[in-house]
Amino acid sequence: MPETNLIDQLGRFQAWKQMRSRLLIQLQPWLTQQGLFTTEVKNAIGCALRALHEEHVTVAVAGEFSRGKTELINALFFADHGRRLLPTDAGRTTMCPTEILCDPKQPPQLSLLPIETRREEQTLSALRDDIGHWQVFELDLDDPESLAAQLQMLTENKQVGKREAAELGLFQEREGADSEHVSIPRWRLARLNIRHPLLAQGLRILDTPGLNAIGSEPELTYEMLPAAHAVLFVLAADAGVTQSDLEIWQKYIQRPNHQERRGVIVVLNKTDTLWDDLRSSRHIAESIINQCREVSKTLEVDPQQIFATSAQKALLSRVQQDQALERRSGIASLERHLGEAVVTNRIRLIQDEHTRMVTEAIEALEIIIRGRQERNEHQRQSLLDLAGQSDSAIKRMLAATQKDYEHYQSSIDAYQRGLAAFKQHGHTLLDALNVKTLNRTLNEIHEMMTGAWTTYGLKDAMLRLFEEINSRIDVAARQTQSMRRLLRNIHRRFQSEHHFKLPPPPMFSIVKHQVELSLLDREADVFRNSTRTALMEQHFVTKRYFSTIVTRAKRIIRVAHDDARHWHDTALLPLATEVKEYRNTLAQQILDLRRAGDSRQTVQHRIIALQRDNARLRAQLTSFGKVHELLANPQSAPGIGGHKQQHATPAPKR
Repeated sequence: MPETNLIDQLGRFQAWKQMRSRLLIQLQPWLTQQGLFTTEVKNAIGCALRALHEEHVTVAVAGEFSRGKTELINALFFADHGRRLLPTDAGRTTMCPTEILCDPKQPPQLSLLPIETRREEQTLSALRDDIGHWQVFELDLDDPESLAAQLQMLTENKQVGKREAAELGLFQEREGADSEHVSIPRWRLARLNIRHPLLAQGLRILDTPGLNAIGSEPELTYEMLPAAHAVLFVLAADAGVTQSDLEIWQKYIQRPNHQERRGVIVVLNKTDTLWDDLRSSRHIAESIINQCREVSKTLEVDPQQIFATSAQKALLSRVQQDQALERRSGIASLERHLGEAVVTNRIRLIQDEHTRMVTEAIEALEIIIRGRQERNEHQRQSLLDLAGQSDSAIKRMLAATQKDYEHYQSSIDAYQRGLAAFKQHGHTLLDALNVKTLNRTLNEIHEMMTGAWTTYGLKDAMLRLFEEINSRIDVAARQTQSMRRLLRNIHRRFQSEHHFKLPPPPMFSIVKHQVELSLLDREADVFRNSTRTALMEQHFVTKRYFSTIVTRAKRIIRVAHDDARHWHDTALLPLATEVKEYRNTLAQQILDLRRAGDSRQTVQHRIIALQRDNARLRAQLTSFGKVHELLANPQSAPGIGGHKQQHATPAPKR
């Protein structure tokens, strides 16, 4: 298969990750050799490497029914099959969320999760990992007819009684079906494991159904979609932005008053419905441009995020190798932008959240090293000044240094008291964010709701849930404030009284987690007060939604606990190292002064040793300058050990 833009861009991304990983791996033994592999640096490099080793990049395709989402997937990713891979026949739309991936450890297969699993207590995430609930069909990729027939299962419905449909949360009385039976999807979730060059490079695709299916699966809405690195939101040119399109956009893609998410691309599909042989090409183009402007205005997005495309014509052009039709379909510019969005956003995320941590940890080391340089130079100059001093002057200097040491010891005593208070507040902070103790309250709420999964029961449970969480967050906020104050006071004493050169102490904040929980509470409030919830069968939907809210709340609390634990354990480590280093420096000064009275030759040896140590510190700072250059541009600079990094094509730029 000839390389497409997307394959090329994903290849560049893999090369970029490999170069960055090599740099960080190479950095660790050098830091260890220099005695600079601190806990902060170790944690920062570990986080960055885990992010770089993450293999998967997920693209979600979302939109209302009959917008051509599946055909767009066929055109973008699977035209090399020479035919339509995923079924898109009229009236035969994809009925369940479908994950498309390449797992080389498994044979090509279609795995289907029966719709009846909606009765299970397990979350969708747990069911995804429990193969016992799935029906698995092996695929013969060399038999196109057989493959097409098997993939038709993605569109299957089944007839069930209204009561059963309601129990599964798939029927509302207002739908008003005259028949005693209604049609529901046969499958709840599908997973298609297939060999493909794009998928082999870590790409995963999530094909979602329309509004009703998205709304009835809270985990799809609030976990799988937000986890995607890019989202293609598909509209139809012959319909524009309908009310249901707008509802999906505002509820699940770009919610009002939320931070604008990266990687969202709006696709105005089915532009071929505007092609008209009786109109000029210019008039058709103007009509499409005007429709894109209307979409931009309605959705409040940058026009550059909107791509007019005909997925059906794009697939046809690629199967028939018709370059003129492919250009007219608009698929190439969408494909190029998608690759840039996926790759650029992933690189930016790694750099913003992980490389920045490494850079900040190294900058903290540089501040400490410069402080040591100043102390060394001060000590060396003091020893040089001894050459012209009398024995009585040396004795006076010794007495003054011993007094400094005693004063420093009083600072250490104060430091120990501050450390004990910091740890005490820290234990209270971590207890407040302990998910295990939170689980006990959650179990009580769950038992209270058993047998009463109604809108009222849901509201009461949500109220108790967020009362408990907010109470814990309030405790955490108070403890954090006390710990921050202690940390600043301890640092300030050593900086003002002993002239320590220290990086600003790290400050944990609970605010970010408070905001996330507040947004979660707001989402829950919208759900429990919506007309849709009131009309829906309560047993399934409220139960599943409550489980999803609990899972998300626990995840936020767990992340807050882990962040607080890391801060509690590491915030004072740089200061602790310098406290010990400075005490050793004072002890060495006292020893040097005592020796000066016995032998000036001994003092000269000490001066030479300090000069060597200063040279070592200068070399460390020079090497750190090289590290900064490598982190900024790993392609061009030599490695830490003097070896040249292997050349690779730079990552694409927006």
